[in-house]
Amino acid sequence: MLQIKLANPMHTIQDLGRFGFVSQGVAQAGPMDSVAACWANQLLRNPVNCPIIEIGGGGFVAEFIEDVNFAVTGAWGDISLNGDSLSGPGAYPAPAGSELRVGRLDGGMFTYLAVDAGFEIHPILGSVATCQRDLLGGLHKTGTSLSVGEELSYKKARLLDHRLMPRRFLESYTIPLECEIILRSSDNFEPAAFKQFLHQSYTVSQEQSRMGYRLHGHSIINAGNPRYSVPMTLGGVQIPPSGQPVVLMRDHQSLGGYPLIGTVARKSLGQLAQRKAGQQVSFRAVSSDEARVNFMKYQKFFGDFR
Repeated sequence: MLQIKLANPMHTIQDLGRFGFVSQGVAQAGPMDSVAACWANQLLRNPVNCPIIEIGGGGFVAEFIEDVNFAVTGAWGDISLNGDSLSGPGAYPAPAGSELRVGRLDGGMFTYLAVDAGFEIHPILGSVATCQRDLLGGLHKTGTSLSVGEELSYKKARLLDHRLMPRRFLESYTIPLECEIILRSSDNFEPAAFKQFLHQSYTVSQEQSRMGYRLHGHSIINAGNPRYSVPMTLGGVQIPPSGQPVVLMRDHQSLGGYPLIGTVARKSLGQLAQRKAGQQVSFRAVSSDEARVNFMKYQKFFGDFR
């Protein structure tokens, strides 16, 4: 059992997401940084889709009521167990009564917490992923975030030695980010618009949510006129009348009328999600084949990746 002692509205239960219901307007949901989330389960040798906790913005405290091994990955900062700072992203033993604290995050927005065999939570529409917009998933199946006093069940486990995530896989979320993007040719952008989009840098605005991240550039992109609404894709980059891009995130709407200039590749999308307001972002065009090959590498490594 994990007892929550401090939480905020950005602390939610997630798995890899809810699939097969987009035609009914249901968001995929799932972790904002799917690579970091998959690593949390990988370090514990869990199935990749085991339920985890997404800790957005730090400010999380919880007590492990029974012995268990846990993993913490993603954004890092002031993270400790029983007052002792953890060495870095990795898997650690937690004897019964241990208290985990995730305080101020120095780099990144989202930290992920997994336990042996995952938290025991009942799915709805095939997933436990919390989507506050759709009122689906989470501990009570209603899309609510975690709150103080709630308890999450898990299986008691034999304690093992700690194991750090290999350094070669660690990400820095503080350096300027170059996102890989598959440009879209069907929304009638002028060649000059693509060139302008790729040859300037953007800053992440304060308008950040699980639905989308708004970016600000020095010059605006001419998107032409809106069209009839069409299905929207995870990572799609919309250009609204303001000319400033909006990147669609995990809880994005299923339909939209603003033109799409491209789709951010999956790894880059998770890295973008970890960027705070004011950080710098640019884009590099890749082919759909190149993006697919990279995606398949993650699927092969984790056993699943979406």
